[in-house]
Amino acid sequence: MKINLEARALNAELRRGKTRGRIFEAASEVIARKGPHSVTIEDIVNAAGIARGTFYNYFQSTAELVSAVASEMAQSTDLEIEAQIQAIEDPAEAFATFGAMMASRVVGDPTRTWINLQQDRLQTQPPNAFVLRFEAILARGVEAGRFRSIDPLAARALALGSARAAIRNITSGQADVSHAAEVLALILVALGVPADEATPICVRAIEAAGHGRA
Repeated sequence: MKINLEARALNAELRRGKTRGRIFEAASEVIARKGPHSVTIEDIVNAAGIARGTFYNYFQSTAELVSAVASEMAQSTDLEIEAQIQAIEDPAEAFATFGAMMASRVVGDPTRTWINLQQDRLQTQPPNAFVLRFEAILARGVEAGRFRSIDPLAARALALGSARAAIRNITSGQADVSHAAEVLALILVALGVPADEATPICVRAIEAAGHGRA
């Protein structure tokens, strides 16, 4: 009997994809049930109904799982952000909207809160989609004269590092959502936007993103 190697390879790939999806679903289920602060790999493999060794066939570490889940969520979030900012002409408003939408997707979402906490603990990098989005807005702002000329790497460190810290402060209960508007405004001022413009721009962006308490 002739063995169809291509069909066998395809079936194996489909099985791998299905198991990977089960791990993602299990992680979300456990995080929603236990909260983002006390999730373990053992919790996830038990919920997925797989052996611990099977987990490590797909992810070599917690950091790798965090990166994979974050990347998948980043892609869908970035599509939402693109739909919102594509018609915004002012780069300062586009950046504020970008930051506000990122924050709104984390606050109140246990899985995204877990990702943020794990990225801080493991010192992993932010999802590439958000880095590219920020750099595109920064370049447009500099070209339009809305932002001052600044080293892109320094600007990225300032913006994304501050955003992650602000989200951590909110999700840990140290601050309310008005904190996000304040941090976004400080970033815009650092980029060259006058303070009397930056604050109302960011407050409007936070309110539009659905927080309503900024």
